[in-house]
Amino acid sequence: MDNRDRIYLRILSFGLLRIRDVSALGNVAYCSVESEHLHNIPSLIGEPNELRHAYYFEKERTSYLARVDRSAPGIDFTLARYEELWAELASLRNA
Repeated sequence: MDNRDRIYLRILSFGLLRIRDVSALGNVAYCSVESEHLHNIPSLIGEPNELRHAYYFEKERTSYLARVDRSAPGIDFTLARYEELWAELASLRNA
């Protein structure tokens, strides 16, 4: 497993924990956006097609940022954590 795969696993793990926590508060809309963000990540692990990784980073990530509820509890922490992980992905893309 390479570094990119490890980052994807961390994104997936963190996002699933967020869905669990926010679902306990009954925020179905947030859970829907979060699950839409995460649903393709398992197929990116071990994926050799660089275009799929670019699509996640350029389209799916930006769609998530446009749709996520910025008033959800803990969203500032969530976005900060994702930004760290996305920065790691970006550094691998640029290497």
